[in-house]
Amino acid sequence: MIDRRTFLRFVGAATASAAWAPGERVTTAAAQSRERVLIVATNFSLPTLDPARQFHATSQMVDHATYDSLVTFEGQDLRDPKPSLAVRWAISSNGKTYTFALRPDAKFASGNPVTSHDVKWSLDRVSRLKGSPAFFLDGVEEVEASSPYTVVIRLAEPKPGLVHILSSPSLGILDRAVVVEHGGNADLDAANKDGAEAYLNTHSAGSGAFVLAGYVPNQEVVLVKNPNHWRGAPPLDRVVIRNIPEAATHPLLLERGDIDITTGILQDQVQALRQITGVVVKSSQVALTFYITMNQQPDVGGPLSNPKVQQAVRYALDYDGIMKIAGAGAVRLAGVVPPNFPEALDSREAPKTDHAKAQALLREVAAGEIRGRFVYASDRVVGGVQIGILAQKVQSDLAGVGIMLEMNGLPASVAIPQINGGRSPIAVSPWRADYPDASDFLPPYLPGGAVANAAGWSGDTSPAARALAEMGRRAASEVDPRKRVALYRETQRQLADIGPYVPLFAPAFPYAYRSTIRGATFNSVWALDFFTIHNGG
Repeated sequence: MIDRRTFLRFVGAATASAAWAPGERVTTAAAQSRERVLIVATNFSLPTLDPARQFHATSQMVDHATYDSLVTFEGQDLRDPKPSLAVRWAISSNGKTYTFALRPDAKFASGNPVTSHDVKWSLDRVSRLKGSPAFFLDGVEEVEASSPYTVVIRLAEPKPGLVHILSSPSLGILDRAVVVEHGGNADLDAANKDGAEAYLNTHSAGSGAFVLAGYVPNQEVVLVKNPNHWRGAPPLDRVVIRNIPEAATHPLLLERGDIDITTGILQDQVQALRQITGVVVKSSQVALTFYITMNQQPDVGGPLSNPKVQQAVRYALDYDGIMKIAGAGAVRLAGVVPPNFPEALDSREAPKTDHAKAQALLREVAAGEIRGRFVYASDRVVGGVQIGILAQKVQSDLAGVGIMLEMNGLPASVAIPQINGGRSPIAVSPWRADYPDASDFLPPYLPGGAVANAAGWSGDTSPAARALAEMGRRAASEVDPRKRVALYRETQRQLADIGPYVPLFAPAFPYAYRSTIRGATFNSVWALDFFTIHNGG
């Protein structure tokens, strides 16, 4: 998965491999009559629970429950930020100054009030630790605690996505007094001085609706409700999140009642799950895109680096068949921005299957038989989609027009560094939202961006590439919403003409739960919001 969190996962972070062994629920039936418990099954991606250091799916879900951010989103929505610790905000006309008014009634679980000094300290710590989420605050010149309940953020250049970015659990606000007592540091040299991670892996220090009560690495996380939360106590008394990597076991555990909800099922399990009495299956449109990349460097991509071959690939694919693999609710992509955002292109602009056109383009190349090595993560399942099955479909489609791919399915721990490192002639990958804004999707694909670099496409490739990169920069800093949307869409159209990509689809993420559950929704960034969930069982 070529996104920042997955790249970092495979080049430095420890990954979870052990699993909870099914058998008993966390409480007896008698105990459950006294407290409301939710048992969650997922496949752990959780190297740390320190907000300033974490950038992984399970960590995001836990930290969203235990730390409040300045703003938030409701349910699966990613367009309309809602107040959280900040009750309102104002943006200067030049887009460089953001002023947030904090709610005066918010308290940390310790009982300490949440003040502007905690906000400033927490955001400074993220920037100065230089951990995985530090880039969220790129361009921030200063965070000022201008009064006890007012925070001012000043930017070097306009950053219209900032409010959306500030919803991230990685930017959750910490109880400064408690964390400093346990080694926390937000000074300029915090990267060398901060020693709070061990404490934050076993204790939460936030104002969230839940408090961390236990964490067994690679096995489970236990949360208990914060009865003094500013929104009131959550409906659940306890949440247990268990690591169950094998998707095949999730339906059985759900049917037996060993778990209440799962975020680890596959698209091809959905129909069978719908037949189980007492089980509800839903899907949520997520900010997650699947795409094909072809390397622009001839010494890596070979004939696949030829722009006409790349166009032929676009016309050779059987998109109807690919959408069946994507699963119910998936949306065909014409650009790289997913349909959750207004900047997305209409699906009707996407290329259509046309074998005659593909073969005509290949004849123009006159390169004889075209071959290439196809790298993909054979053990990855993202958004319920098995990467290996998608890769096999792409290979079959391209063989139909004479492009012969040597399948090189590798474990994700090997495949992802190869793809990110620009050593793959052709690859199929997903890009998942790091934060809920279109600016997380378009810039990486433009010349000089992370995905473009992996495709060997630099900003100096051609005048057209340089002009495209400049248009993308203008789009990212445009403060007028309508102009921003127009710039994003036009940049994606030009990217489709000259870029080495084939956008495929955005899946609808499947999840399932027992019918006693109410209020469960799935968000692209933090997955489940436990505050909204009721368990009547």
